[in-house]
Amino acid sequence: MLSDHGWHVCYVIQRWLGTRPLAVQARLETRRHTGSPVEDTAALSITFADAVAEVLLTWAADERRNWALIEGESGRIELHDDTLILTGTGAERRWACPPLSNGSHHPEWFGAVADAFLSEITGEAPTGTNLAEASLCVMVESLARESSRRGGATLGLSPWPSPSIGPSAHSRAT
Repeated sequence: MLSDHGWHVCYVIQRWLGTRPLAVQARLETRRHTGSPVEDTAALSITFADAVAEVLLTWAADERRNWALIEGESGRIELHDDTLILTGTGAERRWACPPLSNGSHHPEWFGAVADAFLSEITGEAPTGTNLAEASLCVMVESLARESSRRGGATLGLSPWPSPSIGPSAHSRAT
């Protein structure tokens, strides 16, 4: 669960906020798929300098659904699977979008992602962006797993760059 959907949540939130997370707190569990070596539910709190992202991911539901809410000082953005809703200053706007629950492969996004990666490895774009993003996602996932092992302890991310990656190098109880 966390290695699949958690990865996407990590980079999307970090891109939205434009800053690195400072700390992670998580609880991972198996609610429905008992006997599986992988959790089916992850609840995370990812702290940034000016925001907190509360994330619930689960494969234990009876149906596949996607929902997101971003609240700020000027309004809110909600995503209800195939509808994007912007609310602010007393007005509401809605847009239809491709249903996220139709599957985990989204061809309408993949081309741009592949192009960005290829541009980086061919030298057409600055190098290191994909690696830095992947390293951050690995760090957040690793800390989330360690946090859950510690009963949901809040663990801080070390400053970037760091010479070593892993919970022992990047976590501290806060």
